[in-house]
Amino acid sequence: MTLLNQDQFLRIKDLANFPKRPERTYTYKDGKLKGTVKRIGARQASKGMIGVSDKTIWQWVKQGEFPAPIKLGNITVWKLSEVQAWMQSKGLEA
Repeated sequence: MTLLNQDQFLRIKDLANFPKRPERTYTYKDGKLKGTVKRIGARQASKGMIGVSDKTIWQWVKQGEFPAPIKLGNITVWKLSEVQAWMQSKGLEA
């Protein structure tokens, strides 16, 4: 029996910065859920290891300037080793 790759994985929330967001509510304006109120929870500000927004990371992926993500079911991840190698190539602290 062979062992799976022991590499660790990172999600976008581990890589990107996210601003603080207060709790809010959203009321559906049309469709089956029209008039239904949805509560969107608050989010604390967080600083990712790359230090840029998630939009910037996705732009870099699209342009081939950042390691390609891997889909694990419905979750998108990056290999920690690939991200660290990319950071070293850019002179960033890993």
